[in-house]
Amino acid sequence: MQKEQWIEDLLGKMTLEQKIGQCVVVGMSGTVITNDLKEAILRYHCSGIRHSGFARMFRYFSDEKAKQQILGEDFSPSMQKIAGEGLPPYCSPEQYAELMNDLRKLAAERDPEIPLHMVIDQEGDTSKDYARGGVVQFPSNMGLAASGDLDLAYRVAKATAKQMKAAGLDMIHSPVVDVNINPYNPEIGRRAFGDDPELVAEYAIAMLKGYKEEGVIAAAKHFPGRGDSATDAHHACPTLTVDEKRFNDIELYPYKKLIAAGIDSIMVAHCIYPHIDPDRISTVSRKVVTGILRDQLGFEGLITTDSITMGALIDRYGIGESCARALDAGADIILMKAENKWRGEMFYTIQKWVEDGKIKSEELDDKVRRILRIKKQYGLFENMGKVDASKASEPIRDKFVVNVSKEAAQKAIMVVKDELNSLPLDKSKRVLLINQQNSVKSPNDLYDHPALFTQVMEEDFPALQCFETSFGFNEKEEKNVLEFVERSDYNLIICTNFYDRSSKPHEYVKTLIDKGYPVLLLTNTPYCIKEFGGMIPSAKSIVLNLNLTPEGLRTTKGVLFGDIEPMAKWPLSNYDPFNLRESK
Repeated sequence: MQKEQWIEDLLGKMTLEQKIGQCVVVGMSGTVITNDLKEAILRYHCSGIRHSGFARMFRYFSDEKAKQQILGEDFSPSMQKIAGEGLPPYCSPEQYAELMNDLRKLAAERDPEIPLHMVIDQEGDTSKDYARGGVVQFPSNMGLAASGDLDLAYRVAKATAKQMKAAGLDMIHSPVVDVNINPYNPEIGRRAFGDDPELVAEYAIAMLKGYKEEGVIAAAKHFPGRGDSATDAHHACPTLTVDEKRFNDIELYPYKKLIAAGIDSIMVAHCIYPHIDPDRISTVSRKVVTGILRDQLGFEGLITTDSITMGALIDRYGIGESCARALDAGADIILMKAENKWRGEMFYTIQKWVEDGKIKSEELDDKVRRILRIKKQYGLFENMGKVDASKASEPIRDKFVVNVSKEAAQKAIMVVKDELNSLPLDKSKRVLLINQQNSVKSPNDLYDHPALFTQVMEEDFPALQCFETSFGFNEKEEKNVLEFVERSDYNLIICTNFYDRSSKPHEYVKTLIDKGYPVLLLTNTPYCIKEFGGMIPSAKSIVLNLNLTPEGLRTTKGVLFGDIEPMAKWPLSNYDPFNLRESK
């Protein structure tokens, strides 16, 4: 590895604990700096912070399932964040940027001074870690591919990055480059650009260019590929049995192109590819991380893990050992989103592995070199990365950003079929809207809240009757919806059937369709998930909108009323149940 004198000088001042800290990104939920987070910065010298501002506490995964490790008498536990349910305090973009600055000021107290990097997910559609205060949002990756417009994808990345940088956010865990060749994939789906590796690579490279130009570090995911999985890796470990040729032609293809295009970071997934390493999950497999990503593909950038507490990894090895094994396999950064006792166990175990020679000290130094170099490259050593918080909202009002959002929304929506002749809506008819409250990462402000679609539909349709449900399955609601419809007589029932990986789908929409009710189905995915979720092929009228953002919902209204022309094209090559590609 190339050595630079300023890095060597800095490395010479760092303790082992500080070097290990640079190899860890910790999670921060909500909008308040807690004592355990201060400890992660000052005691454990963490490299960066992954922000989940939509919740008070990160609770996705089960602590009880993790294998328990035996720790030595010298183990000193970390602090924990024990928080209740509910939304965190409201935080405007300016206040959020000031929060980032406050975290950076804490990092400036460390000796030597090494800046934090601030990371989010902002994939589009329901993936939005930064959304409060009118932040302009964009379609899912598949929604961008449905536009058929590579330049639009590039401009969306620029617009996203402009808003991020103004708020003090430096890194995005995107683009998603999984090639979604399995229509039953419950987790990736519309998060992918599509099921064609060449198309995926083209759109990913376009977005990479936009992120880079605005100074945001992009991390492509989920290496070596999770598009052919029928398992959600958040809850179990997918096994993908493929041959070498298929693997190289499909899964690895986008990474080869992105590496050639200068991608700075790649995220390793928790999955098993038996033809490479039948015994180890990819995150802890040296054959996968070093053998393929470093040696075979020649990637010299930053390798990060996915959230380390996902799937079956921690069940098999325990938290601390999983982290240490991932570093030994070749990862540079551990993504530790859990805000609990696992932090202390992680740092303790990694240090023991280094001291025992299980992780080579020279390899640890190389990891730190990569991390310091990329922070320098993206200007984080300048003023420790602090921004002018008073300007955080400027990109939100920027005409470029706003106009790109409107264009992207129009190009992410299409009428799949309308056998009911329901469009444009006839306001003289009796129409019922059964609408899920879109609570997924909702900022719940006047710009973007769970009942926004109900609100915008009622604005121009005084006679519209609405029945709201929760986003996912609720047994009592299922019964109430069906009983309500059976007691009434409607010319048209508009049903939202939106899907997100964290929610079990409703069943009432398919029940209404099967019973012959005049259902106009609105969904954000071209796939039918678990029989009930997303696009139900038997619906007589279907509108596909790959964009559940405020602009996307307003555009849906415009299409329903005949005021906006839907411009999306069917986004998939190998899954086309309605023969829409042939009809174009």
